[in-house]
Amino acid sequence: MSYQRPSKRRFALPLPRLPIVRVLGKPLILRLLLLLLVIEAIFLAESFTTLMEHALRYGGTARDVLHLLSFKTPEILDLALAISLLIATYFATQDARNRGELVILATAGIHWARVIAFVLALGIFGGALSFLNAGLILPMAKFGERLALADLQKNHVLSRIQNGSPQTTVQTIRDTTFIASPPRAATQTRGQLFVFQPNVTGNWRLALSQDWQVTDPAPADTHTITLQSLSVLEAPYPNDQIKPLNRFTTTQASFAFQMSDALPAPSHIRTTAEQLLDLNTNEPAQLTRLFTRALMVPMAGLLALAALVVGGAGPWRHAALPLAALLMMSCDVASRALLAQWSILIPTPAILLLATLLYLGPPFAYLLWRGEALMTPQRGRT
Repeated sequence: MSYQRPSKRRFALPLPRLPIVRVLGKPLILRLLLLLLVIEAIFLAESFTTLMEHALRYGGTARDVLHLLSFKTPEILDLALAISLLIATYFATQDARNRGELVILATAGIHWARVIAFVLALGIFGGALSFLNAGLILPMAKFGERLALADLQKNHVLSRIQNGSPQTTVQTIRDTTFIASPPRAATQTRGQLFVFQPNVTGNWRLALSQDWQVTDPAPADTHTITLQSLSVLEAPYPNDQIKPLNRFTTTQASFAFQMSDALPAPSHIRTTAEQLLDLNTNEPAQLTRLFTRALMVPMAGLLALAALVVGGAGPWRHAALPLAALLMMSCDVASRALLAQWSILIPTPAILLLATLLYLGPPFAYLLWRGEALMTPQRGRT
């Protein structure tokens, strides 16, 4: 009696088996991701110097710089997605056509409209991502960046008050000025602390202490500066009558404060650029702006295919991609200016439909007319 081992089924991800996806999907998406990474790196490197200056000014570390850089990523993605899809679609489709893969698909009965449909579907997905990024993620990033900078400044001021500084520092809290000198010897953790109060029952007062510390009693945001064995000078402001200068010593004095007294608390009210998209509110201008920015992504994919058809094998093939990028930017600027004026007079659904026709209609109509040329390799290539 023979014994047969039970077969074990291995788990495999259900990858798409459509021919167009196999031919164009992987090369196009890899190029798109690579371009996005390169553009993100270039713009982040440009922002690095400014953010590093902010971090160093407030005593930040490399971790703080990376934290601030992370808030710049959605803004760069919002600018780079359309142009990256334009370039990636152009070169991925050009390589597949020159290798003859699209011709093989055509002889296998795959209609050229499937190529356009795939690129359009990918562009619509990218447009949805752009819409969510510009409407939700980008405002949250700007809001978070402003609060992160305020928190970094707050921690820097508190660190100077608590731990001192190798340089003389000046801090004013509720009209009381504190001047902390650096330690004179390596064994000292703090130097002297001068405290100037401009108005104490009509007199000015200056106190000096060499033994002082900052404590953090509850609640957490309340801090106390405690001075031991301090010398005090007190006198009225100069006038016609000469008054004596009072000098005395005291054992201890303390000043309680909150960080909001030393530094204005950041506002948690979102500015216009930090407002999240709310479809329930009547903001046609903002909705139109975000929708047109999202339409640039599928428009970029269609323009890339149109540039391949227009360029062909002649001299225009070298200028087709730059001209497509220029046309995309020009149409976007002109359409936004036109739609911004019409959004006041025309209902929002009609504006969105009109924007879709203006952005996607011309390249889509051209591809329906000449799209069959996508499947044919350039002359002289196999």
